[in-house]
Amino acid sequence: MTKIERVEQYLHEFFTYNIFEFNDFYRAVYDQRDVGIYLLPKGNEILDFLINIHANIEENLNFERLIPHRFATPQNLLYFLQEFIDDINSNRHLIDSLYDGEDTDWIISYFTSYIEKILSAFAYAIEIYDLEDENVLLYQQLRYHLINHDIENFMADLKSVFANVSYEIVKQTEGYYHANVFLILKLLGFNIVPEESTNIGRIDAVIRFSRKIYIMEFKFSEDSDDS
Repeated sequence: MTKIERVEQYLHEFFTYNIFEFNDFYRAVYDQRDVGIYLLPKGNEILDFLINIHANIEENLNFERLIPHRFATPQNLLYFLQEFIDDINSNRHLIDSLYDGEDTDWIISYFTSYIEKILSAFAYAIEIYDLEDENVLLYQQLRYHLINHDIENFMADLKSVFANVSYEIVKQTEGYYHANVFLILKLLGFNIVPEESTNIGRIDAVIRFSRKIYIMEFKFSEDSDDS
């Protein structure tokens, strides 16, 4: 699962657990507006604020899949979430000014709780994208595969690392792959020795474990992806 898929999953679960409560509050306030929210100072502006939040959620976020269903790219979704946060913060003074401890009107109390939940959820969704590093997981998998002698998946993941490097900056030579594989495995903490001498020549690289040894030879072919 990619990090944007984790963002989608988190938002979907958040609204799945909260949307009925949000909808009930919205309907109660809107249906009883003449005897409720309109009696509050700037009640019409507060209702417009609530309507805008509710409409944005229903039209843009209350879906299992957001990309490309509602947003073309991950950046579009993240930009929308940040704009949503900014819009709520720029208007929340309308309800903050009416908060009066235990004497606060129930509409203001619930609306305050409502937007705090949304702000926390959106901030966390953005944090998932910014802080979770898919590359960390990939390198953990590389290490796991090699330790467990899963050569097939080790090679598949190793190729995916090189596949992410732009063609313009890749030097398609045996030495390029030799040097970079050595560096990757060294950074993963393996005991790797390059160009180890034997009585019949040199081995490109040797990785030593407590009960096994990997011998690596690098061969490059321009006609195959089996580098």
